[in-house]
Amino acid sequence: MQQRGTILALDVASKTGVAFGRPGEVPRLQIIDFRGEDELPGLYARAVEWMATRLRDEPPDLVVIERVVPPSGASGFTNHDTTMVTIGLFGVLCGITRCKGIRLELAAISTWRKHFLGKGNYPGDVAKRMSVDRCKVLGWDPPDHNAAEAAGIWDWAGQTFMGRTPDVLHLFGERKRA
Repeated sequence: MQQRGTILALDVASKTGVAFGRPGEVPRLQIIDFRGEDELPGLYARAVEWMATRLRDEPPDLVVIERVVPPSGASGFTNHDTTMVTIGLFGVLCGITRCKGIRLELAAISTWRKHFLGKGNYPGDVAKRMSVDRCKVLGWDPPDHNAAEAAGIWDWAGQTFMGRTPDVLHLFGERKRA
């Protein structure tokens, strides 16, 4: 279903990448660091507080969150603590979005990467670097790879759910002429 409006895209991790904006415009990119000195419940509490406040103060029309890679698919590339952080945050952020009645879509990693990077199965470190590079080529200024990947998710969602590509591409500082 096509719709118009704003998209909040999240690349979920203890340092979550965030991209927000209206397709066709330049997204606002940031990272939210949910880490603290305490245990997992504190991390989850900070995520609940941030997401609930964010959705109350500036509700998007669509929230898109990257799907979690199941632990069996990340064998050798993750550990128990990372798995608990990622799956827990994913659950918290999806749950709050649904409770607020905001449309939620999930983005498969390989799908948004194919859209944004041209290929969906680059190794993680390569895809992270390429996401940052792609954002810079587009004139977007990601604070780190988490925000750059959120930008890729946001861009994919804009095309997929809102049928929009940027009106202006800032590839080399030029502007599209009418």
